[in-house]
Parts: sequence; C-alpha cells; structure tokens
Amino acid sequence: MFWLGKSIPVKNPIKGKKSRINLSPIEFLIMVHLRYREIRSGGEPVGQYGYEMIKDLDKLFAGSWEAKSGTIYPILSKLETNKKLLTGERKKSPLGPVKKVYSLTENGRIVIDEILSHNLEMDVEFIQRYLELMSIFVASGHFGDEEIMQKFLDFANRSITIAMEKVVTDYDREYQEKKLKVLKKGLNRVLTQLEGAIDQLSKE
Repeated sequence: MFWLGKSIPVKNPIKGKKSRINLSPIEFLIMVHLRYREIRSGGEPVGQYGYEMIKDLDKLFAGSWEAKSGTIYPILSKLETNKKLLTGERKKSPLGPVKKVYSLTENGRIVIDEILSHNLEMDVEFIQRYLELMSIFVASGHFGDEEIMQKFLDFANRSITIAMEKVVTDYDREYQEKKLKVLKKGLNRVLTQLEGAIDQLSKE
C-alpha cells in the first residue's frame, strides 16, 4: 500500500516497454472499483455514472472518509484527460440529464491488472499484520469498546458471509466455488489448531 502516490513501473502496451505512472490512493481505488465491476460482468467493459461511483466509494470507506463530487469529478477528469486511463461517454442517466459514464480504457485495464499482480499479495499481508498490531489495543481495552472488539471477532464470520453471497453472474458462480474451497481448507486448519490448543490447556 505504501507504493500509492509513488512512481510505479508498468508496461506500456503500445511501446512494449516499461514506463512509470503515479496513482493517488483515490485514483487507484476508482480504477480497482471499475475493474471489479468488469470482472463481475464476465470481463465485459462496464461503465458507471460519477454519482453512482461516489455512492459506492462512500460505502467502501464506511464513514472514514466522505467521497464528494468536488473531489471525485476532478480526479475522474484527470484519469481521463491527462493519464488516458479512463474514458467518459455521455449518456442519458436514469435521473434524466445526459451525464458521463466512466469506463477503463484498454491501457487503464492493463495498468491496474499489472499493479495488482505485483502488489496484491503484499497488500493483503500488510492488512493482516496491521490488524494483528491493532488487536492488542482493542483486546486490552485501551481503545475502543465492545462493538469494535466484536468487529475484530467477526472477521471470520465476515469471510463466510462474503463467500456465501448470492450468485449474480457466471463469474460469481465460478469464483464462489473457489472461495468456498479455500475457506473450507482454512477453517479446517483453524479447527485443528483450536483442538490442539484446547488439548494443551487441559493437560496443564
């Protein structure tokens, strides 16, 4: 995650050589969000109106930051006009007026896929270690209350809930099977560890 905002080497699909690009955290999340929507639709380009994206980003940030039109629209314009990673097509919105639908360009798709392929594993590892670091403060009662403690304890349940989400697309169906197999393997490992810990405590 600490690579965000820094110059990142990515392959230029036109020249076939490495070039460097800077992405702010919000630029990165916008591109990941659009790529996520594409993958959920079986790889088909799926655009989104700016106001819809703002609502989705607000949900993602869960109150820690508020996505506002005065912040998001200039970023979308920059990704489209300066960095050529997005394209904006004017369409009539459900609300009536003609508005831009933002989608990843082919270059944007290549860039975000390459960034994720090089950084995703390290990002997940960092998140796990960060939560482990923070857990002592919650468990000791120094910061937070029972609600925060419950959220920490609910991570396993959350993984199960996500894995069991309703299938919407063919990709969802295929991906859900993979998630459930990985989850089952992980839960079996955890159960084995718990049984070992319980046996050890009973012998002491």
